Amino acid sequence: MGKRVAGAAAALLLGALLAGCGPTDAEVNEAQAVADAKASPAPAPWEPRPCLGGEILQSDPSGTMQTIKPDCMDQALLEATQEFPEPLPPGVEWKFESRDYSNPEENPSLEMPVIEDGVQDVTVAETWLCTWMGSYLQAVDANDANGQENAMEYLSKYVKLPAIQAHHANPRDFEAHVITPAKAGNPTTMREFHAGCSTYLN
Repeated sequence: MGKRVAGAAAALLLGALLAGCGPTDAEVNEAQAVADAKASPAPAPWEPRPCLGGEILQSDPSGTMQTIKPDCMDQALLEATQEFPEPLPPGVEWKFESRDYSNPEENPSLEMPVIEDGVQDVTVAETWLCTWMGSYLQAVDANDANGQENAMEYLSKYVKLPAIQAHHANPRDFEAHVITPAKAGNPTTMREFHAGCSTYLN
């Protein structure tokens, strides 16, 4: 498929040359970009499951806390992304793993999990962190100083995120052991943390 698209773009350019109207560099670049995009389409953005009934929260049986209805976790995540104060890296979309807990194929035990309110905010914050760590490490591997600086500008905000301030036991430990060494030119610990991001990056 990709070869056919690229071949079609090349044929269009060749036709223009034969007609005596040579394409500009901008036209050549645009044609190549279109061909590349069609050959490697971007993944479809996350499509959250509908929240039946509309009410996301419910009272825990003990009455001590609010929990998220399992079939409304997608909606809770969607709202958390809409309220999140920072952007994702360019070209990255929010995407989470959806699970239908009432479907035995997706949840064989059919046990309903207890999802404390706030989990959605932490999940969004950790997903955001993982995407920016990935962006930073790519820039390190490419010797892209500007990319590193841009990614680090966002990574430095992690400990100040409302969800992390509210739910992280000691965010300053992360800053001291991951962010500070990376700023000093040693991304080893960040690579180790990023290796565990499969929980958040699908």
